[in-house]
Amino acid sequence: MADCLDQTETITFLGAAGTHDGVLPRRIDTSCAYVFLAGDFAYKMKRAVNLGYLDFSTLEGREAACRAEMALNRRTAPELYLRLSHVTREMDGRLALDGNGTPVEPIVVMRRFPDDALGTLALAAGRVDRAMVADLGRRLKPYHEACPIPPLPPAPMTARLDPCRAPLRAMAPGIPAARIEALLGRLTPHFAAADRMMAQRAALGFWRRGHGDLHLGNICLIEGRLVPFDALEFDDAFATADVLYDLAFLAMDLRRLGRGDLALALFDAYGDVGPGGPSLMPGCMALRAAIRAFVAHARWQATGGPAPIAEISGFLDAAEDCLADTKPRLLAIGGLSGTGKSTLGRALAPYLGPVPGALHLRTDVIRKALNGVAETEPLPPDAYGPGKSEAVYGALFEQAAAAFATGRSVILDGVFAREAERAAARAIAPQAFTGLWLEAPLPLRQGRIEGRRGDASDATPAVAAAQESYDLGRLDWRRLAAGGPLDTLVEAALAASGDEDGGPL
Repeated sequence: MADCLDQTETITFLGAAGTHDGVLPRRIDTSCAYVFLAGDFAYKMKRAVNLGYLDFSTLEGREAACRAEMALNRRTAPELYLRLSHVTREMDGRLALDGNGTPVEPIVVMRRFPDDALGTLALAAGRVDRAMVADLGRRLKPYHEACPIPPLPPAPMTARLDPCRAPLRAMAPGIPAARIEALLGRLTPHFAAADRMMAQRAALGFWRRGHGDLHLGNICLIEGRLVPFDALEFDDAFATADVLYDLAFLAMDLRRLGRGDLALALFDAYGDVGPGGPSLMPGCMALRAAIRAFVAHARWQATGGPAPIAEISGFLDAAEDCLADTKPRLLAIGGLSGTGKSTLGRALAPYLGPVPGALHLRTDVIRKALNGVAETEPLPPDAYGPGKSEAVYGALFEQAAAAFATGRSVILDGVFAREAERAAARAIAPQAFTGLWLEAPLPLRQGRIEGRRGDASDATPAVAAAQESYDLGRLDWRRLAAGGPLDTLVEAALAASGDEDGGPL
């Protein structure tokens, strides 16, 4: 195959209604591809460009990239990736799609999905929920475990940061150089620390040839299921990294778009992230955001128009957010049943400590797990008998200590009616500990309990009334009134935990 930089004739052919049974296609241009949407299908053609980090300037290179794209994406989206086709030059000189002549351009043919099914649009429309994101997180774990293990030892993570320095420094006018240098200065120690973990993590199987480009723009919503597509096909080395670098891209994107709760749900649903995993996420998420900034710059250079300063700055904002100088926190939320402990814990978790947020541990959930039942299955009274609460709180403290030791913030959520329970919570990490005690009138607590659906708590209005007689002993936790708006309570809780700037409010 010969070099073919002038693709004008092929673009005209693919953009013609006659090529698609009379349907005039809609064309979408990206920095490295042209996509033609016609009827139920999408026809994707690589641009003949050399962007430095990818080289599609030869026909051989584009052919190889298209074949790799088909193979990689059939792992996650076989229903979308249909076949590899070719525009061919026929004997009479005309172009044809999959004709008998000489191939002049490879084309990836995909099943078209509705425009509003793209992850970014589905999220903006409110059609992506926590359950969908958690389901994707659970599916990504076995996907990564099936991804190829590279034959060579893991490269340093700093080798992933270093090539980004020049593109970041060369971005559009309007981005202060001092901002870029400050960002690079904060990224460097994160990746130096990551390098110290790579050999151990690779030996445990966390170094894989993954998706490589797992952001919301490369995910679609099909029949209530989030489906990743458009894996990075042009550079195996670039797509090979610790699996958390894959996960970090989507977590960053969700958080950047105001859904830190979904970013945290993704991370928690993924499961075991290996030794040091939580401490890797801030740097990985930040670098992913920084790369999106200079990709936006490269797209502008390729397609023209006004410089996308606001878009670039937004990605840099996201990178800086991920690198916020926060240390792991241990926050315990106590209070009688119906005071809203779990509601507050869920609201706080994405914004407490390092990204993507805190591990939220509930005694109600732990009790169900210890009894071998589903979270929402009611337990008999003897599950709350003598010695049972001690076992539940013992498991709570054990899980909290293990998670905190990995660098994660942790939220402990339980009644904490006994002084000994409160003292044991503090003892896990005294220097990082905050205890909050929520208070609300009995009628409000009982009303909240009556309104619960599908919750792990077995508390009833009668239980709430009985708790009024509890002897709480000496209570030295910060008392917060829990009867008002949640936003107000979240602000007060963040202030009490010393993380006033950690939240979205």
